[in-house]
Order: sequence, then structure tokens, then C-alpha cells
Amino acid sequence: MVPKPCFPTTRDLPSSLIQRVIDGLLNLVYPERCILCAAPVARRHECSVCGDCWARAVALKIAPPRCSSCGLPFQNFREAAEYLCGHCILQIPPYSGARSFGYYTAELSRMIQAMKFQGRRNVAGLLAPLLAGTFFENWGRGDFDLLVPVPLHPKRRRERGYNQSELLTRFLSRQIAVPWLPALVRVRPTAPQVGLTDSQRQENVRKAFRSRNPRQISELRILLIDDVMTTGATVASAARALLDAGALRVSVLTVARAAKW
Repeated sequence: MVPKPCFPTTRDLPSSLIQRVIDGLLNLVYPERCILCAAPVARRHECSVCGDCWARAVALKIAPPRCSSCGLPFQNFREAAEYLCGHCILQIPPYSGARSFGYYTAELSRMIQAMKFQGRRNVAGLLAPLLAGTFFENWGRGDFDLLVPVPLHPKRRRERGYNQSELLTRFLSRQIAVPWLPALVRVRPTAPQVGLTDSQRQENVRKAFRSRNPRQISELRILLIDDVMTTGATVASAARALLDAGALRVSVLTVARAAKW
């Protein structure tokens, strides 16, 4: 059996004496605290998350059984086999398959929120290896030609200063050796999806994306990258835009998945 690839995070790598000295000096001047529990952390090495919180975040990993299409984890299923969930039976998504590392709750959700809303870009260096491991559990490098991040509207990107999905995609591209391209643009601003019903979410992002240059993605097998998948409305809209532009196949990979039972 071929062993699964291992993708260490920054916190898993040995730190040099110089790095430890720099961390110590920086923490003397401005102590760094865990963004989740406020415990002291090494500024550079631990990426703002203490060991206990990181262990709890990793423990939120999603395991089978789950929907074979959208990746929604099933509750109270004892079989490891994967079936379609009720939503996918009624309406097959435009993407070929979606997978997520873990549940969007507790420490994992707070890490993602810190990356998105608190300027904690370094958290992407912790989350991207989780994406890489999930990728190789479900696919292989030869299954895709291109990684594409879900874009922010230009106004929101200017306000935030970066696109968290693009940060994750950049890290992931280096780890799995698949090129990436910002092939989509968000052509109209959309309201935050939080608090909307499923139908409102779908309408909110309907035709919100388009391809920058259809010739760049024509006949390519694309893996769409985002931080969180809730109902799947956003990634479905983005996948449709890629397919309409000529992509051969689109699948989805996210850090976390919201599960409502």
C-alpha cells in the first residue's frame, strides 16, 4: 500500500535557534496570544494558535459516511458506504463532487473567522495542509489541471485587503503541485450568506460569477477552492460559471462544511 502524503504545518516543523530567539524577543515586547483561548504562543512558529486549540480543531475532521456528491456528513449512519443526500437527489449539483476537511464549528470555525475578518493571514498556513491531506484522501494529482479560488467582489477585497480563498489556494498549489489561476470574477456584490434561508442563498449568488478568460479554462478539469461550504449555493454558482465558460469538470474542496441536522 502506498503511504498517504503527509503535509506538516508551520507548527509541525522544527524551529531554528534563531527563530526561537526572534520569537522570544518579539514576545517580550508584544506578547502573542492564541486567537482562540488567549494562551501564550510562539509568534512565528505556532501561527497564533496554541497546541490545545489546534488539536481540538484537527479533531473536527469529517469522516465517512457522507453524501457522495456534496460531501454532507450523514448522522446516525453506521455503514461506511456513501449515498446521495436528499438535497442532491432532488437537485444534482453542477459540480462533480465536493469534499471538506472538517465541521464548521468550535475551534475550526473560529480559526476561519479570524483569517477572514481579523486579518490573521498566517492562519492560512495552518489550514492549507488540512486541505492538502483531504485532497489526497479523495483525489490524485492527475485528476485536475487547475485550482481556482472562489473570488470576492472587488469592493469587499479592497476592504479586507486580501481574499482568504486565494491565500488557501496559493498554499495548496505549492503543496500538491497543481497550478492555480484566479479564473473567476464576482461581477456583482452579494449580501453575506449568514442568516439567509437556502432559497435566499441561491438567489443571492445567482449569476454572481463569470470567467475572466474562457480560453484559459476550456476543457480543463478544475478544483474550486473556498474556506467554508454551507448550503453549497456559492460554490454551485461559481461551478456553473466555470462550466458555462467551457471547463470540462469542476469539483469543490473547502476547509470546513456546515452541517445542519
